[in-house]
Amino acid sequence: MAKRTGKKLNVKKTIITLAAVYVICHLVYGSTSIVDLKMQQNQLAQELDAAYTVQTELQAELEYMSSEDAVEKIAREKLGLVKDGEILIRHVDTSQAQ
Repeated sequence: MAKRTGKKLNVKKTIITLAAVYVICHLVYGSTSIVDLKMQQNQLAQELDAAYTVQTELQAELEYMSSEDAVEKIAREKLGLVKDGEILIRHVDTSQAQ
């Protein structure tokens, strides 16, 4: 009977050892997974802040472009329009024509 008790004890030790190794591996993998997720969360938070900054800038630009000053500036610069009584003077670059 003593031999059977020894085999049972070895089987129990083996099962306990394997379970302990499994738990340790799971804890190590879980902790690295948590660290990776925290890093990803920080990166996404930075990207979100950058997106909010761009959104704020675009909103300010949209408000400016809707103003009369912006419309007048674009009409003068891009379309060459002038107000009544103004004279349009353009600089002609003659070095490119030659």
